[in-house]
Amino acid sequence: MSQSNQPFNVYQLHIVLRRTSPHLWRRVLVRSDSTLRHLHQTLQALFGWSDAHPHRFVLRGRLLAASPAAAVSALPSTDVSLAGLQLQLNEKFFYDYRFHDPDTPVWHHQLRLEKILVAGRDAYPTCLGGAGSPPLEETHSPRELADLTELFTPQFVLHRLTGLIDQQVPDAQLAQELRHLRPWLTADRFRRPSTERQLRAMPGGTR
Repeated sequence: MSQSNQPFNVYQLHIVLRRTSPHLWRRVLVRSDSTLRHLHQTLQALFGWSDAHPHRFVLRGRLLAASPAAAVSALPSTDVSLAGLQLQLNEKFFYDYRFHDPDTPVWHHQLRLEKILVAGRDAYPTCLGGAGSPPLEETHSPRELADLTELFTPQFVLHRLTGLIDQQVPDAQLAQELRHLRPWLTADRFRRPSTERQLRAMPGGTR
């Protein structure tokens, strides 16, 4: 993504992952000259997605910047800037990721423009806060996410690991099980430093 030498504003976006309870959400600052391609990469980093599935944006009923598998009728506008969308304050648009079929997204993100700010010296995008950080790519639907969150309580994890130790399973198997269970122990927590590292590591990084 090229760096614009033109003046730009900063958009404060509030993003909610719909059909999750309690809602997973993020608040982020992005440049107004960021493209939809860069916003897609930002959303992937914010929620820990792996970019392994189709995606699309939906604004005012129009499909924008979609993966080929997401919608054949989407406008090819990945290089359109956010400023070019002419968003109004508190206007909402959507980012869909992974699909049951071309018309039914599995994960439905609602984005709302909260503020338009004067750009400072900070690098963007930058995450201001959020809630929840479960291993989303390991689940196939919001319903499955809710079921696994309810199942993998600290008590369950302790019981599971204690049982494996009592069975004297090999260390490699115990370590593998621990790697699988550990993210669920902190699924309700949001770790801003690790999210910021993901933003800096994404293609194009921060600028």
